[in-house]
Amino acid sequence: MKKNDFITLMIDDIGTDGQGIGHHEGIAVFVDGALPGETVRAKMIALKKNYGVGKLEEITEPSPMRVKPPCHVFGKCGGCTLQHLSYAGQLTFKHNHVLSCMERIAGLCVPVNFPLPDRQEYRYRNKAAFPLRQNGMNVDIGFYARHSHRIVDVDDCKIQPHNLEIVMSQLRVWIVKNGISIYDEKTHTGLLRHIVLRENKAGDIMLVLCINGEDIPHRSHLIMLFEFVLPQVKSIMLSINKQRTNVIMGEKSICIHGRDHIFETLCGLDFKISAESFLQVNSVQAEVLYNTLFKQLSLCKTDTVLDLYCGVGTISLCAAQRAGKVIGVEIVEQAILNAKFNARLNGIENAEFFAGDAEKLLPSILESETIDTVIVDPPRKGLDEKVVRMLANSGIPKIGYVSCNPSTLARDLALFEELGYRAGVVQPVDMFPQTTNVECVTVLERK
Repeated sequence: MKKNDFITLMIDDIGTDGQGIGHHEGIAVFVDGALPGETVRAKMIALKKNYGVGKLEEITEPSPMRVKPPCHVFGKCGGCTLQHLSYAGQLTFKHNHVLSCMERIAGLCVPVNFPLPDRQEYRYRNKAAFPLRQNGMNVDIGFYARHSHRIVDVDDCKIQPHNLEIVMSQLRVWIVKNGISIYDEKTHTGLLRHIVLRENKAGDIMLVLCINGEDIPHRSHLIMLFEFVLPQVKSIMLSINKQRTNVIMGEKSICIHGRDHIFETLCGLDFKISAESFLQVNSVQAEVLYNTLFKQLSLCKTDTVLDLYCGVGTISLCAAQRAGKVIGVEIVEQAILNAKFNARLNGIENAEFFAGDAEKLLPSILESETIDTVIVDPPRKGLDEKVVRMLANSGIPKIGYVSCNPSTLARDLALFEELGYRAGVVQPVDMFPQTTNVECVTVLERK
């Protein structure tokens, strides 16, 4: 097999980026747009030592799970990768993916339940970040194409709420009419870098303009635009980011209209959300996720709970309703300020919060407190090995693990197993329909 060869391929799996995977002459071949159960004709466009990449030329035998994607930029935009697969097929893939991670990476025979489905296959996200690029006389606003910084212009993202489409259309008018300069990452010139939008379940919207400067021109026109056209925009923020970086948000934010936050309600509690705050992007499924976690943990009123990577305190404050005392730790100081405010907002007095690195704060907390249960909800890279060993060495009876990456979850579960902890049932929760991402919950108990 050589580059530019045409091959016939049976597709038997999906990769983590949504590509169909088949095998030819003993090597795996990745083909964008192909689905398991299909026979396809592909042109080889790259050959590596252990795998190849093919371009889909023809589907000779389509999968019964194939559906027509509703988005006209599907396949170009790097966001959704599974719109061509039925929702039942997506859930089956995610179940098999988590199973494979537990067996292949962790080497564990851990029971994995079928994913809990989302009632909304589309329009479920509460946050989006849109990069911008100048394109001649026009401005492209959308999402990056897969594995590139080329922007695919998007006028209506199907997994975002409808009102965000209206906000974007008004922003396009304001940008062009007022000649707002667009940031160029190569020359580090231009003003407007990203547009970030958040919407809560009540329909309140926060608009954040990430800028390479200290202020924006024509701000009164911008504010008036939304006051009359879309009063649901309760907050307009400027995020100051003058660094040469791919990081979206800057370290300083300024409110130029309304308030510097919006509120979200989860599990009967109200949460203040600022521009920098982390919140699960699917609010409805976040409640399913948290309820699943607490059902597995079976907390009681005498328990002291430590919540690492607590964000704005969503899990911490839900736990405080069930436990005797909760301690939350988060490295983002603004999130901790929000968490403390959220505790006061909900009249919760048995939760305290600390800003700092979990690895650095953990020894003193474990020394001064008798912890009955630890909850961890780390970023995609999972837990640092030092954190795993500190938790295991402390002899804490139960550890609730919330993960957005089955691969790093499996890696960490294997280390916990080695250190004397056994994972219970892994329950996937589908927080991200139309993508390959899946959230998981499990509880480890000391052997």
